[in-house]
Amino acid sequence: MTNEFHDGPDEAQLRAFAAAPAATTSRLIDFDEASVIMLKTFPPQWVLRVSGMKPWSNMRVELVPRVYVRQPEYWEVEVVGTLSGIGMPVLTPYDVSLNVTSTLGTKGVEVVGATKRERIEVFDATGPAEGEWTAFFNRQPPGPFTLRVTGRLQLPTPGYTVTLTRTEPQGINPRDLLLDLTIEPPKGPVAQVVTEVEVVYKEQTDTGYDTVTIQPNGPSIKVEEIS
Repeated sequence: MTNEFHDGPDEAQLRAFAAAPAATTSRLIDFDEASVIMLKTFPPQWVLRVSGMKPWSNMRVELVPRVYVRQPEYWEVEVVGTLSGIGMPVLTPYDVSLNVTSTLGTKGVEVVGATKRERIEVFDATGPAEGEWTAFFNRQPPGPFTLRVTGRLQLPTPGYTVTLTRTEPQGINPRDLLLDLTIEPPKGPVAQVVTEVEVVYKEQTDTGYDTVTIQPNGPSIKVEEIS
């Protein structure tokens, strides 16, 4: 395994751990394919799947997340082969998986093998914008008439700040309201728990809109009228 450490409030403990003797029975091994699958559960869960060829048929292959004291952009997961007893040097396919819901970076994971690495985007620029969105225009008397846009986003941890603001300048279509979605990551250590965040935009208007488009890469939402 690698002997790097990451700065943080527990740096001394990580230094001591990194300086300890390496195990002679375990080594990083290479992989061929890696992917992250989102399970349709509530809350959602993410599973990392890695496959390749191991040099020994009786080698045990595991996916081992690195230790961090603060959430990185890409959480490194090592592909580790452990050999014990009498080795059987036969090239053999392997396919292993690991639930990485609690060990996701702010953007995703990075799979680390003996001679290669691969980053997998889980929370990219378009992902959060693909949450559940609604837009309602309330025309009920006595007023004032109000547009309400609501989004429910799945984010990798608590502590994110999510805001919706009116885009300035607006686009060429006056019936399509453009809103900017801003997502700021948490500051400091947070629990590694996928969290649903609700964001709301309200605007008093007599004009009304047909659609609301979330910028920069979000969906276009049809406005439903309540009258």
